[in-house]
This record gives sequence, C-alpha cells and structure tokens, in this order.
Amino acid sequence: MERKKSPLLRGVKQLNLGAIVSGIGFLLYLGAAALNRRGAAGALALAFAAVSLYVFASVAAERRRDREAVSYNLLWGQGALAALLCLCAAAALRGRLGG
Repeated sequence: MERKKSPLLRGVKQLNLGAIVSGIGFLLYLGAAALNRRGAAGALALAFAAVSLYVFASVAAERRRDREAVSYNLLWGQGALAALLCLCAAAALRGRLGG
C-alpha cells in the first residue's frame, strides 16, 4: 500500500524556510501598520496568520515524527509567531467589523 503524500512541509530546510516567510510576513504587517495602512495591514495579517499556522502545524507534525531533527527553538518560535500573527489578524478583523 502506498503512503499518502502529506500536504504539510517536510524536512528541516522547508520548515526553516516556512518560518522565515512567516517572520517576513510579520515584518511586512508591522511596516504597513506603522505607515497607517489599515487595509494592507489587515490583509497581510490575515494572509500570514494562515501561513504561520500552516507552518506551525508542519513543524509540530515533523517534531512528532523526528524529535532529533526539529528543535524546540523552531517549534516554540514558530508557535509564538503564529500566536502574534493570529492576534494581529483578530484585531484587524475586529477593527473592520466595528467591534
């Protein structure tokens, strides 16, 4: 029986690249927010929150599969980044919905 391909990122190189993309997304969000571009900041927060959660799920799955390859630094760092981006996305949605 063939093993199904996982849609998650695999390998340390892909996981590190995903974490870098998430970090760049957070910096782009901060830049847009600092320039008072609320629409752009909200869109960036929503998009990169989804990316960051995807990368976090990939890191957690890979950590479960191979504890030696994936460090706690990557796991906890990506988790913190995902939490920050999700909070920013929630704030952007709340501001847009007038709550």
